[in-house]
Parts: sequence; structure tokens; C-alpha cells
Amino acid sequence: MSEQFVTLIVDDNANNRFTLRTLLKKLPEIEVIEAASGEEALIITIEYDVHLILLDVQMPGMDGFETARHLQMTERTRHIPIVFISAVFKSEDFIRHGYSIGAVDYLTKPLDDNLLLNRVRLYQRLYRHERELEMRVAQLQHHEQMLAAARDAAEAANHAKSVFLSNMSHELRTPLNAILGFAQLMEHDERIPEDERRNLRIINRSGLHLLGLINDVLEISRIEVGKISVHNEIFDLVDSLSSVGDMIRIRAEHKDLNFLIEYMGKPPTYVYGDAHRLRQVLLNLLGNAIKYTDRGQVYLRIYPTNNQHIRFEISDTGPGIAPEDQEHIFHAFYQTASGISKGEGVGLGLTISREFVRLMGGELSVHSGLGKGSILSFTLPLPQATPPTNSAKPHGRVVGLETGQIIPRILVAEDDADSREFIVRLLEGVGLNNVKMVENGQLAIEAFQSWQPHLIWMDMRMPVMDGYEATKAIRALPGGNEVKIGALTASVFGEDRGRILAVGCDEMVTKPVEGEKLFSVIGQLLGLRYRYADPTVIPASLPLTAMNFVVLPEVLREELRAAADLLDLKAVRTLVERIHTDYPELAQTIAELLNDYRFDKVAELCREANVSENCQISK
Repeated sequence: MSEQFVTLIVDDNANNRFTLRTLLKKLPEIEVIEAASGEEALIITIEYDVHLILLDVQMPGMDGFETARHLQMTERTRHIPIVFISAVFKSEDFIRHGYSIGAVDYLTKPLDDNLLLNRVRLYQRLYRHERELEMRVAQLQHHEQMLAAARDAAEAANHAKSVFLSNMSHELRTPLNAILGFAQLMEHDERIPEDERRNLRIINRSGLHLLGLINDVLEISRIEVGKISVHNEIFDLVDSLSSVGDMIRIRAEHKDLNFLIEYMGKPPTYVYGDAHRLRQVLLNLLGNAIKYTDRGQVYLRIYPTNNQHIRFEISDTGPGIAPEDQEHIFHAFYQTASGISKGEGVGLGLTISREFVRLMGGELSVHSGLGKGSILSFTLPLPQATPPTNSAKPHGRVVGLETGQIIPRILVAEDDADSREFIVRLLEGVGLNNVKMVENGQLAIEAFQSWQPHLIWMDMRMPVMDGYEATKAIRALPGGNEVKIGALTASVFGEDRGRILAVGCDEMVTKPVEGEKLFSVIGQLLGLRYRYADPTVIPASLPLTAMNFVVLPEVLREELRAAADLLDLKAVRTLVERIHTDYPELAQTIAELLNDYRFDKVAELCREANVSENCQISK
């Protein structure tokens, strides 16, 4: 019945009903129902889905107007269209019953057959259109539900991946915290023979290499879930490009290639952008160009524009890239035949570079052909900026507390026994020996109530009660707002910082814990004054810390890190010669590290120094 157009004829005259039924049967897909009175019509509309009512006005008992009034009173029937049929049309009758003459539909007797059929056809078409519209709306709603389900599934997958990355970061970096930490402590111990210290340096170097691999894998995964961000600041563009050029030029000369930086217009000296990401991209793209080019030249061209954008173009005379490869070279782990033949890399460089360029507001593109070389280019928004003011340099390595200070009570809440022991040993090594240890958040709350520490180092992931809940509980206790709480976390996700601070922590330190960063936070939170080693006097027999590298200018430090990442011995030695003029002891120590090919150590310390310098905490 739902496919039929159901028409109800309401008339007390049987002959009229017969005539109308016979006439309507000429129409396709129509079903006719009859009612001899208004009362019967109301009953029928309850039992059937009626789509049109032909309603006689003059009937005994309940007339047409009264019948229509009752139909208007229920939700089920008020939307059924009605065509009134009357022997005489009197407008005042319709007005008296609340109908507007322009809105009422009626036919007068004797009925014109064609007029009646056309009127019913019109309502039949309107009904079909309404049904089609309802079906389309239902389809759209279904599609919206499917899209919403797909979106929810994607968000759930990203959330699951983020949770997985967070777990992996914690599970992998926490044991490395103990491995690297104790190796560092033992290297400081002068009682250990030199040959054993050499073994410790191997452990430390291997651990740092493993940490670097973990960080790289996490960074690729963070790109996939959209958690990589840019860090814009004012920097010297010309100096940054010059340092990139110095490093690449050494590698080009080693292969007898001509390398040139061409400025196609005068760029601004200082700009606002992410200098670190830009250098990473340029070093990667230029490094690839040098690697795959055996003869000819490699150019870096800079095109300043008048809308505060700058275009970078890297061209080479290498073997070129086949059209079918150009569709895939930005995919992770993809390598061309040339790349495979070189036996270098794993196919991640272009993927990371493209994502970094996108984050900075550009798009990396390639134009190439076999035997015609390659051109990779991108345009970034780099608005001109005023030169930054020089910031004060931090002190050297902490060796103890200044005299006349009360040694604070420090509580260490950490579930990993090795990491807990390392942090305590680190603190005691500089005279912070009023320390207690607990292994979960519940015990931290109890220790706070009974011991009233000045500072709590709170691991954020612990059994029984984690650091988040413990911190909130302590803040709610008497005196809980006075104690300083520093978070210990293995997470490398910058967005976790907001959540950690929101629960009541004052600051955070990431694992593996770097001693100078830990001391810096303690000093800021408790107002401690330290005794420092002279940052320029670095015994060659002692391991280096990030604070030793902070004395270097940022640009020079970044050049050193990039050269070490590329394992470019010649470039690093050239930089050491530049460093030697102002920092002879540090240069000598780096040179000794190079004798053991400890590029990973040099690169890691440069990174840590960058973080230490950029994350100084104000009281």
C-alpha cells in the first residue's frame, strides 16, 4: 500500500462516490477508499495511510468543515491535503470556518472530469516528490553517519597510536635513563681505571646511539599522527644559509663538485621562522644532491619575494629521477634505483623534509628527468624581523652548593629502582643529600604528609597511583600549595607539558634525565645558588655535558651538530679549528672525541645544549 497513492472519497451520496471512484481508476498507481460520513472518514484515516481526501462539504451529521476540523487536531492527519467539493462555493462559509480563500482548495459540482483528474495528478506528483526527498534526506543522514563513524574510527586510531607512542617512549627511555645516567656517573669516578672508562664510553656512546634511533622512530610516528609542530623565532637567515653552505661546500669539494649559493635578489637579514627546521631541510636536500651527483655542480638559489616569502631551490647535475619514481620518492622508506645502488640511508629523509616544509607553510616539489639532473624547491613565509637582543649565557657545570644555604628536603617518587637510584646519586653528588625515595604516588602522598619536603620529583607514570593523581591529591592537602613539584616524564610529546602543568606540577624534566637540566630546575624552583665549574676548563679525561656546549654561539653549535649527524669528519674538524680560537679546551676535547669517531656524542650534546638554552625557566 505504501507504493500506491491512497485517495479517500468522503460523500454521503453513493452515486457520487461511484462516479468519483470510476473516474480515479483511470490514474496509475492509485488506490481509492470510500467513506459515507465524516465519522467514518475519521476512523479510516486512523487505519490507513491516506495521501489525499476529496471531502464533500454538505453532509448530514458531521459536515465537511467539522470533519476537516477534527483532522486538523491530530498529528497523524493534519498534514493530509484536502480538496473540498461543494455544489455552491460560498467564500463566507470558508472564512467563517477559519480558511483563507487563497489557501483553500476546492472543486464545485457538477465536477469537470479533466479538472478533477489534473488536480489529483498534481497531488500525486507532490506526494512522489516528497517521498523522493525523504529518501534522499535519509540517504544523506546515512552517509553523514558513515562519515561520522569513519571520523571517529580515525580519531580513535590516532588516539591509540598516540597512546602506543607514549607507552613506547616511557618503556624505552626509562631504562635508558638508568643506563646513560650511571655510565655518566661512573665516568666521573676517578677511582675507575682508564681502560674501564674506555668501556664506559663505549656503553655511553652505544646508549646515545640507541636513544637517537628511538627519537627518530618516534619523530616519524609523530609526523604520521600530526603531532610535530614548528618553533618560530627571530633568526639570522643569511648567517644560517652561510653555515649550511660552509658544511655542504666541504662535502662538495671532497667529490670535486662545484657548489654555489646564489641570491636572486637581496634577502632580509633577520626573519621570523623555524631556523632549526629550515636548516634540517636544506642540509638534507643538499646532502642528497651531493650524494647522488658525481660530476658537475650543486646550486642553492634563494629567491626573495615582495610578500615576505622566500623561495629555496636546490638543483644538481645528477642522474635525475624517473617519472614513475617521482610519484613515490616522498613516501617513507621508498628508495630509487640510484639510492639503492649507493647503499646509504633508509628512505626517510625526503618524507621528513616534506612534512617539515608543510609545517612551515610551504610545499616541497620536484622537477627532474633521467639524465637531466633534479630541482627540488619550496617557498616559505619568512617575514622580515628586527634583530633579537642578546640573552645572557648560562653558567657552567654544577659542582656544589654555595655555602650558607639550608639543604632542602627532596622527595623522589619513581617506580623504576634504577632511575630512582640514579637521580638520588646525582643529587647527592652536588651536596643535595637530604633525600627520600618512594616508588608510587600513594607513598608520595604519605611521605609528603609525614616529612613535608620542599621539593618532590614526581614520575608521572607509576603503579598504584600515578603522578597526575598524586600531584592533584597533594595540592588539595594542607600545605600542598607551598611544596614545589617537578615532573619526571619519558614522554617526548610537547603537548603533554600542558597536561602536566595543569594538574599542579611547577616544571618538568624529560628522561633520560640530564643532570644540568635537573639542577637548573631545582635552582629556579627553590632559589638555590650553585658553585660552577669554569665552562672553558673541560678536562679531556671527563665526559662532556650539554652545559659545556652552551658556551658556543648557537649558529656554530648547530653547524657542529649537523656535521656530526652527517658523520662528516672533514666538516667537523674544520669547525673544531674555528672553535679553537675562542674555546681551545673545548675544541681539544671535541678533537679527542673524533679520534674515537664519537659523532653521536657530539651531535647529542649539541641538541641538549639547544634545548637547555631555549628552555631556561623564569621564577
